[in-house]
Parts: sequence; C-alpha cells; structure tokens
Amino acid sequence: MEQSLNKIITAILSGDDYRPFVFASLTNDFVLWLETINRRFIDNVHAILVKVFEARTRNASPDWWKNELVTLLRTKDEALWFSGLNKKTVRSMSGGDRKEVCVQLGKQNLEDVQRLIEELSTADVPHLEIIIHYRGQQVRLSEGEAVLLMNAIATMKLAVQGGAWSEMGKKVEKRLLFTIFEMLRIPPNQYVLVFSDMVKGGLVGNREIDAIVFTDDRRRKLQIELKLLGGNPEISDEAFARGVDLFLVDKTSAMMIEEGKKQGVTTIELRDKDTLIKIYEFFQKAGVTVQKPTLTNIALQVTDIGQRYDEEREGVAILQKVKEILA
Repeated sequence: MEQSLNKIITAILSGDDYRPFVFASLTNDFVLWLETINRRFIDNVHAILVKVFEARTRNASPDWWKNELVTLLRTKDEALWFSGLNKKTVRSMSGGDRKEVCVQLGKQNLEDVQRLIEELSTADVPHLEIIIHYRGQQVRLSEGEAVLLMNAIATMKLAVQGGAWSEMGKKVEKRLLFTIFEMLRIPPNQYVLVFSDMVKGGLVGNREIDAIVFTDDRRRKLQIELKLLGGNPEISDEAFARGVDLFLVDKTSAMMIEEGKKQGVTTIELRDKDTLIKIYEFFQKAGVTVQKPTLTNIALQVTDIGQRYDEEREGVAILQKVKEILA
C-alpha cells in the first residue's frame, strides 16, 4: 500500500493522470482493498439476518419491519439500510442526516416500497420467499418481506463500498497534503491536517475541510479543501459556498475557476504541470513563509516524505498542535 500511495501522489504532483495507477499498477493493493470491502459486506449481511430473525421472532404484527427495524434501531445507518435509503439522499431531501430525520424519511420510503410490492403481488412475475435458519430455529419471510430484506442488503452494500472507497481517498488526500506542506517547507506548527475526530470533537466546524494553514502572523487560518474527483460542477459550487480559501481539485472548468475568484476562492487543478508552483505562490501571497519546491526527482521526494508520515502519530500530534495554536 505504501508504494501504491507514493505512485498516486507522484503522478498528481507531476501533473499526470493518477487514475491509470489506481486501475492498473495498483491491482494487487486494490484486490486486497476489495477483499476488505467483501469481508465487511459479508459481516453486515450476517448482522442484518440476525436482526431480521430476532425482530420477526418477537413481533408478528403487520408493521413489525417498520417498528422493529427502522423505528427502534440504535444507529441511523441501520435505520437507513432497513428502509432502503442512503445518507446522500436524506441530506438532499432534508438538508441533514440526524437520526430522527433518517427514521422519519426511512418510514416514508418503506411505506412507498411496500405499496409497490402490494401492487405487483398479483402480477405475473416470479415470486420469492426466504427462510432464515438460526440457532436451531427458522423464520419464513413473505414475498414482500423478502424483497425488503434484499433491498436492505443492497443498500448496505452500496454504503459499505462508498465508505471503503472514501477511506482510501482520505488516505491519499491527507498524505498528499502532508507531502505538499513538507515540499514547501511549511513549519509543522503552522498547519493542521483535519481528521474526522477533530470534526466530531467540535474543533473544526466544516467537515469538508481537509487542512488548515495559519499565516505567519496567525491572523488568518487558510482553509483548504481537496477533491480527487473532477468534472462535476456541484463539487466546485459546494466548495465555494463553504468559503474555503484554497480549493484543490483534480480537474474543473475555466468558468468554475473564474467563479471561484469572484467568491474569494483560489482554485488549482491537480492535473496541471505547475500545480506545486501555483500552490507555492498562493501561500506566499497569503502571508505564509514557504520555500519554492524543486520539481526534479519528485518521486524520490515523495518516497522520502512518505517515510516520515504516520497517520496515527500525525493524528495525535495534530490534536496537540491545535491546542497550542488555539491557546
């Protein structure tokens, strides 16, 4: 994995397309990653079957699925799985994904799905029943209940895949930003990589921010957002709306770059041979002492810096830096 991450970061900082490395050179690493996804999927399938079995065993009412598997669940993720919804859909519909919102929209979606199942129950289509065997007992699910179970497993599968690939993206993003800051010789006590624990702890309000760099006089904290996906105007629009100072994106349009300028956001494409120089110029102009990066032997620099990066250690060190900086 170490070598694979270095290849991706080298390609990005050289202004090359990094995706061929992801889908070709990194086959072995991503096979292992897919094995992780599949293991999570299988573990969650078993967990879902146990919850369905136990819920059906203790509740035989017509609304047992909704009452036991959506309303009473402890986590919003499970409430979404059993109602066939994902977080992105919920956020788009309601602007948030609090558990109460997930449960409410989940019950509405569940009712819609059940209505469709009833409409198709008399149609000339294949019918399905499922029997779950567990601890010497069994429960039989009707056709409608079997469809709900399949829908829950499918929803969970998408969530697991999305979460796993997001984890991989975050690993690349944090390591990439660390590499950039080191190549620019930004003092360690002057930047913070934003990890999820910091957001959960309320130290950083914007959960999309990936790093913060403080100016030399500490009067400004420059918020940086990084997206290794391009071609979607919404990605840029959302970053501009959040009021970031520097938006690093794989690729976007000239129109979006100009729109960012109007809103005070500097946008730099990572598919640019001068990416590092442009980032250097941004920080220099913003009041951060930086050293002009050397664009030769980028692969060697990335490897050397990568040997000094430890995500777990960096996370602990960052919390200490935040306390010092904000004191």
